[in-house]
Amino acid sequence: MASIRGKLFSLITAAQNINPSAHPDAVEKMKKMAAKYMDVKLPKNYVFEKKTTQNGTKYHILQRSDRKDAGKLLYYIHGGCYIAGLTNNYHSFVKDFCDMEEGVTVVLTDYKTAPEYKYPVQLDEAEDLWNELTERLGYKPKDIMIGGDSSGGNLALALMLKIRDKGKNMPAGAFLLSPWTDMTMSGKSYVQNYRKDVEIGERKAALTEEKRKMLMESDIYSFIGDADRKSPYVSPLFASYEGFPPMFFAVGESEMLLDDTLGVVKKLEDANIPVICDIKPDMFHSYVLCTSMTLRLRLSAAMLWH
Repeated sequence: MASIRGKLFSLITAAQNINPSAHPDAVEKMKKMAAKYMDVKLPKNYVFEKKTTQNGTKYHILQRSDRKDAGKLLYYIHGGCYIAGLTNNYHSFVKDFCDMEEGVTVVLTDYKTAPEYKYPVQLDEAEDLWNELTERLGYKPKDIMIGGDSSGGNLALALMLKIRDKGKNMPAGAFLLSPWTDMTMSGKSYVQNYRKDVEIGERKAALTEEKRKMLMESDIYSFIGDADRKSPYVSPLFASYEGFPPMFFAVGESEMLLDDTLGVVKKLEDANIPVICDIKPDMFHSYVLCTSMTLRLRLSAAMLWH
């Protein structure tokens, strides 16, 4: 059954393929696609607000109107190669976390996007929002869960590294969906899954060294700017993970970024950090956003909080 569902969602995702070799207009395609899904529409029992930190970072806050704020917060960072903006599918995805018994508040960062804005703009904004939540709004780090998918997973890891490196208290834990962690494309899964990856790969072509270089130099990687690709804040794969909280990962077995997840998971295990990694057969990049896996993530978040 999982295989049938995976094939169905793969067909849908294939229509959104952003491989720059097959689609030279991939960045423009992503921007236009995102622009169509900016209006937020939620059931009436949810309260939604757009806010801005004192330093100008934009974010959205989502709560249930019939639940008290128990001080538990999910800080979610959206994906999209740092190119696509915050679309309404993320509000639909995270709203279920508001249904948790404690009365969870969800905050989504609305960071500036590439190629117009490059590193470290997005990391600075993510850190600014963290400071806003913990210092101005009074949320305790031990009551905050961080979540993110793809480039949002990249930014979530970079943010947590920044928090740790500055000697601040870490969040309770994090769940990451197909995080993008290696800007050098060093994992074997880039080659092995190139034909299988319906979103980034090419079904009828192999990943040659020439194509790999072209892909790395394309606007898909534009957020990097002039930064070092092996910097831990750019490529968290190259970081150390001592002092991290418990982590949960979900990744598709058929995606090019599989080793981006497995490499970080291995480093967490080496640092004796509690970590769970769910590898789903036949599934593609960030597949969780298209499936009914939210309940499991909610349960994982609840376990990490406690």
